[in-house]
Amino acid sequence: MKKLILLICFLVSSLGFSQTLVTGKVTDQKGEPLPGASIVEKGTTTGVITDYNGNFEITVSSDDATLLVSFIGFEEMEISISGQSNIDVELTEMAVSLTGVTVQGFSGVMGKSRKRTESIQTTPESVTALNAEGIESAGITDVSSFSTLVPNLKFNSSQTIGLNFITVRGIPQVRGGDAPLAFVIDGVTIPDPSLLSQDLYDLALVEVVKGPQGALYGKNAIGGAINIYTKDPTNKMSNQIKLGLGNGGFKQAQFVSSGAIAKDKLFYRFSTQYKDFDGLLTNEFLNEKVDFREDINIRGQLKAKLTNNFSITGSYQYFNIDGGATYYSVNPTGTDGEFTGGILDPNPSDGNNVIFSDVLGTSKLTNNYGTIKMDYNLSNVKLQSITSINRVERSTYGDLDFLELDGLTQGEEITTKTFNQEVRISNAKTNTKFDWSAGGFYQKIKKDFYQNGTTGVDFGGPFEYDTADYINETQTVALFGFGDYKLTDKLTLSAGFRLDMDKFTQDDVLFVTNSERDNNEFQPKVSLSYQANKSVLVYANYGRGYRNGGFNAQPTDLFNREFDDETSDNYELGFKTSAWNNRFILNGSVFYSTLNNQQQYILDLTTFIAGVYNYDKSDVFGFELESRARLSNFLDVFANVGVTDAKIVEGGTTGGDDGTFTNNSAYDGQKTPFVPLSTFAVGLESSFNITDALKFNGFLNLDTTGKTYWHESNRDAFTTDAYSLLDARLGLSYKNWKLELWGKNLTDKEYYQEFSPGEFVGSPDDVAWRGQPLTVGTAISLKF
Repeated sequence: MKKLILLICFLVSSLGFSQTLVTGKVTDQKGEPLPGASIVEKGTTTGVITDYNGNFEITVSSDDATLLVSFIGFEEMEISISGQSNIDVELTEMAVSLTGVTVQGFSGVMGKSRKRTESIQTTPESVTALNAEGIESAGITDVSSFSTLVPNLKFNSSQTIGLNFITVRGIPQVRGGDAPLAFVIDGVTIPDPSLLSQDLYDLALVEVVKGPQGALYGKNAIGGAINIYTKDPTNKMSNQIKLGLGNGGFKQAQFVSSGAIAKDKLFYRFSTQYKDFDGLLTNEFLNEKVDFREDINIRGQLKAKLTNNFSITGSYQYFNIDGGATYYSVNPTGTDGEFTGGILDPNPSDGNNVIFSDVLGTSKLTNNYGTIKMDYNLSNVKLQSITSINRVERSTYGDLDFLELDGLTQGEEITTKTFNQEVRISNAKTNTKFDWSAGGFYQKIKKDFYQNGTTGVDFGGPFEYDTADYINETQTVALFGFGDYKLTDKLTLSAGFRLDMDKFTQDDVLFVTNSERDNNEFQPKVSLSYQANKSVLVYANYGRGYRNGGFNAQPTDLFNREFDDETSDNYELGFKTSAWNNRFILNGSVFYSTLNNQQQYILDLTTFIAGVYNYDKSDVFGFELESRARLSNFLDVFANVGVTDAKIVEGGTTGGDDGTFTNNSAYDGQKTPFVPLSTFAVGLESSFNITDALKFNGFLNLDTTGKTYWHESNRDAFTTDAYSLLDARLGLSYKNWKLELWGKNLTDKEYYQEFSPGEFVGSPDDVAWRGQPLTVGTAISLKF
């Protein structure tokens, strides 16, 4: 790593400074950023657009160049650089009535899926993104609420705070393991998937890019990446207070403040939120709510512009979530594990799907996370260093038999500590044929995992036992590079790679074993895109990704001591189009993925040991379409659909500790479990001024999850049919005040987020995890 840094410094010092790099920010008169604003050097074709925070960087021909700055609905400005290297621009809104005015098309969303700012309509990837305005309009509060807008993406949670199940393009998440998507906040990869449970607020951008992204994001980006960027500190003072109430005893308080400590030099942003929810699901035996949750979140950010070309940003986040846990319904089909030929129906009217345990489960998730980011802009290159530390503590206590009996309980304590260091050098020139970036990355993760249980008198107890006690440590060194080369004005070739060098060790205290493994994984990415005209882009991609393997606590008949790395090779053809003066957008793609050693999780209740096993080979074929139409200046219609055919090609064999093994070849040709066959969403979005001071906005979304198999056997008794959830949000803004009304699952649909057939884990009972019922609420906010 030291040699890499010295090499980068040498490269920086050897580059020329023949042109002028100008940076800045474009805002409205209230100080709010304008993402997607156009900045063009007058008299040339050199131009850029602002990012999700309104920031821009442009290389101009001379110190006396002139910039033209424009944005839809605002007066164009002409600015002389006059030797300045940093220029902040404040645009004035056009004073015109919308009556009789031509309907404006979509201005486009600026994303950063390829580690640089570009419109998602010109990015040759399958990307869904929302900027700050879209996030607020759609009521995005967490990854789950955003996933309903993304085709072929499903987010579920189960059992405890922080235990999430993400499925993307036919690749499901292993229970308690790594997600198939890289999770990135402000450019920093967060390795612990439990942090996907945190609340999202005060954001500038949320985007999902699909397909293996190992070349850009490293290991575990086997299915794509989720990028989240928070709002920048501002030079102009601004504050916001928000208070909310809802059913189930829901309460919310939020405060955001930003401004300059030293004008143009030192800026801050501080935000905090408190949420409390009593719950809506009832344990019928204890007569208590089980899905309660209390959430405290604090964020702070300081940004210092030490020179016009050098800035340092420090940020810190703390959150603590306390909530319910282990509230499974037992025998939700009422068949006691027997097959009756019927598809699962989560309808409690027949006396099933009832929570009836004797233990009130509790869980806790605490996170401390800090970063230091340094950006150095030269005339031709940009140098960036990001250092981060992260500590996650998670604990769970609750029932394990999920009955009213004094039977089994479970306990779990997990502490994960992570250190990241990345150094990146990239091209700073604009409108060049070759755009590139390269760098190095180091990561150290230490995970301390302890799991225990008790047996009560109804099961022959009482006594206590440990089921897992180990420490995992992973060290990763990576080298990466990515570049775009314009073969012609319309045809662009992109290629990149990442070499991850992992060293994994496990110290198992309970089973007195020490294990280690090394792995070097090369992840290439190649794409070819053709910009047929301003409104049509077609592209072809190939990418490779992988999810690292590890060790189970002990081999059983169901899984081995070691489970292998999972790899994915993905081939994709896609298009992006706009028409009707940019009032209609239609994007689509078709993809095919082959996976080797796809990972799956199982709990062996005959030994009380959980483990991961591999299919030898599986494949995925699918397609997705996204569309949006602006019918008038007041109404948008959007829809998306995703279809996935994920199959086990070769199930292979697992287990064998006692001389036997489990033959999984019976599952050859079966659908991969936990993967919805389809996703579909359709909705309306509206925003208009009732008077000069009063504004309305509304958002309505119907999200449908297709048929899902919960086990490799694909039995109907272990399958849920398609279901739909309806969400809505209405808002009225008057000057600096805003009143919101929101509702989720408005039809109060009963559905499952997880199902486990007891027959295959050594239990007499099937268990299921119920989804969130109808929730409604209101909030009022004030900006000052």
